[in-house]
Amino acid sequence: MSNNSLQKQCPGCGEPVESGWKICPVCETSLAELLCPQCGRSVKENWKRCPYCTAIVVCKSCDGRIPAGHHTCPTCSPAATAVVSDLEAVLIDPLTEIQLVKIPGGTFQMGDIFDEGIENEKPVHPVSLNGFYIGRQLITQNAWNRIMPENPSRFTGDLLPVEQISWHQAMSFIEKLNQANRLNGHYSLPTEAQWEYVARSCGKDERYSGCDSLNRVGWYADNSGDRTHPVGEKQPNGLGLYDMSGNVWEWCLDGFHHQAYEHHSPQNPVEKGDGPDRVIRGGSYNLDAWSARCARRFCLSEEFFGPGVGFRVVFLPTA
Repeated sequence: MSNNSLQKQCPGCGEPVESGWKICPVCETSLAELLCPQCGRSVKENWKRCPYCTAIVVCKSCDGRIPAGHHTCPTCSPAATAVVSDLEAVLIDPLTEIQLVKIPGGTFQMGDIFDEGIENEKPVHPVSLNGFYIGRQLITQNAWNRIMPENPSRFTGDLLPVEQISWHQAMSFIEKLNQANRLNGHYSLPTEAQWEYVARSCGKDERYSGCDSLNRVGWYADNSGDRTHPVGEKQPNGLGLYDMSGNVWEWCLDGFHHQAYEHHSPQNPVEKGDGPDRVIRGGSYNLDAWSARCARRFCLSEEFFGPGVGFRVVFLPTA
């Protein structure tokens, strides 16, 4: 073996090893390059998350590595992983590296299917939606800072959701995304119907986004420590989407009307913003579990901003 063929040393025992070897012949440590399961970039042994796309690379339950193409550990979360695998198709915005998950169109029963909310969540009614893409995660401060001049967030950190965002600020971010867009389509805020459809994993009977246990999927008053948390730390829903229940409220495109469900269009409904209030959905780190229900409707003035208010984006491909 020539000196030129020695590329590195085994990370386990220090034995000189050659390029192309799969394991160390002395201690049997794997020599395969460690890669992010989502973006495929090199990651280090001690990294828990990918710094490029924020994907989880090591399961928090069993400490096993997440396999390529998976968003959760197939051993610890086999059901959720199976659903994601069936639906998965991901776009990555080249400027912000926002991951966009393809959502198939479909029909679902929108509204308070558990009969535990208030009147503006009724009547439960059928809604049909065309397919679209939606952000896997809330817009992070890392994504925001790439195109916006100032970070308004109270709690700062690259992987924390951007917050203290008004509806107009969210729309300004989206306008800049569209100006720089190199994908075939355009960005928007989700409509209220799109938001609830994906929060409930394509319209399933889910109280919270992914299951009936909020502690598993979301940050709220009982577990947040009165602050926001990095995106993607809780279990995703059946579409591989994170933080749709809790962490921060999410702005929707719709204007808010108390009786909206009484006159919703059956196909791709969206309420025009003819008043000062816009819909927010999903609950927040500083509110109770009832507020984080998938059916919960609330509103704020377009100009309002606070530490519990952020957003995610949808992407609508050109037909």
